Amino acid sequence: MKIFKNILLILSTIFIFEMTFIKDAKACNTSGDIISEADVNDGGCDTTPTLYEITIYKLYLCTSIPTEPTTSSAVELSACSQIFNNDSGATASVTQGAEVSLDGTYTRPPSGTYTHGYAFMNNTFGITWSGEFDGAKTGMTGGTGVHCATVAGSGTHQQSSTHTNSSICGSSSITPGKFVETLKHFDGQGETFKPKATAENINGTSAEISGYVVDTNGHLAENEGEVDKLEGLVTFADAVVVNESTSSLTMKFNVGEGMHLNDGGSDKLFIGSGPFQAIMTAN
Repeated sequence: MKIFKNILLILSTIFIFEMTFIKDAKACNTSGDIISEADVNDGGCDTTPTLYEITIYKLYLCTSIPTEPTTSSAVELSACSQIFNNDSGATASVTQGAEVSLDGTYTRPPSGTYTHGYAFMNNTFGITWSGEFDGAKTGMTGGTGVHCATVAGSGTHQQSSTHTNSSICGSSSITPGKFVETLKHFDGQGETFKPKATAENINGTSAEISGYVVDTNGHLAENEGEVDKLEGLVTFADAVVVNESTSSLTMKFNVGEGMHLNDGGSDKLFIGSGPFQAIMTAN
């Protein structure tokens, strides 16, 4: 059995973060690199971030679907093999189509056919982006114009409130900062607390994703005050087959819909997270 020296990031960005934006998710229409302002104002749209950062603790490959966490029990992973561990968390910086490696301990999974994956993650995410619209927008932290970007800062999306400081706009190109979003709720501000969200047919494939916000015991959180971490379950579009000749796993990312743009009120630009897809190949 060969040792995997360079198992690459598998699951980190396959998960949905704010389900209120996923329900009617659509790709932003563009002309060249210019984004349609009408799409943003009409229920929001998804586009590609420049950089997305997420912190990973554990990754698993599964030969069948795990039993999801409940308010009284943690996820059941008897059909899964752990392939990555970093108790302190490893930060991945994800860009479109790029391979990513994580600092931590890697373990080669047994030979088999893996149909699902499971990840243990932090519930904070770094979003970096700048772009241009075909009509002027107003930044949440200031400025008005067709050029907008993320602001260096942080904020929380939860049942009782959401961040209002993620964007800046102006008349010329803006150097983006990293906005760090903390997720505690999968629906809109003021809606009933939602600790689980599911998306199907991610980026036009058969991949399916479920995200869970959990408490310190790994149980599904019962309110936003209990939220400690994020966990995610993915059904792969294509099963991953590991055999005796497999020496590595490589991963590229489809992040074409990885960031959500929406009207935050008064024509202000809201920037949040959206669904990513990871495509893994056994070599």
